[in-house]
Amino acid sequence: MTFDRFFNIAEPEPERPAAPLLFLSEWSEAEWARLLAYAEQRPFRAGDLLIRAGEVDRSLLIIGAGTLDVFVPDGDLGVRLVGEVQPGEVIGEVAFFDGSPRSASVRAATDGEVRVLSREAFDVFAAYEPVLARTLLLELGRVLAVRLRAVEEARQA
Repeated sequence: MTFDRFFNIAEPEPERPAAPLLFLSEWSEAEWARLLAYAEQRPFRAGDLLIRAGEVDRSLLIIGAGTLDVFVPDGDLGVRLVGEVQPGEVIGEVAFFDGSPRSASVRAATDGEVRVLSREAFDVFAAYEPVLARTLLLELGRVLAVRLRAVEEARQA
């Protein structure tokens, strides 16, 4: 199985348009292989909680297969569903950068698999692959910018 198919990078799912947040979509299979050598493969089952709001963890999660639901704390209501994450997308970028507790919880809607890149593993990757690490960081900045713009647009609507 090739990484581009595993991570749904080359072609988006046919039932939805190309997602603007596909992570590192320009990378070759060889570049993905170099990154994934530093990431832990973690399967999950529908209903599993992958990230809990409030926990401290600086890892990035790259979704390889399956669908995840994102929830944020919402006062008296408990939690509110704010999004869905598909294969080829990344989550955990805010905590990766700032080291603060997670702002959202992420639960598996389906069975699937993620690749987990810890901050420590990223540091080693960056030491051996500085050009790819720079590209990864710029891509995380793009993801943050797109998500921030979406929040701003929703507030203005």
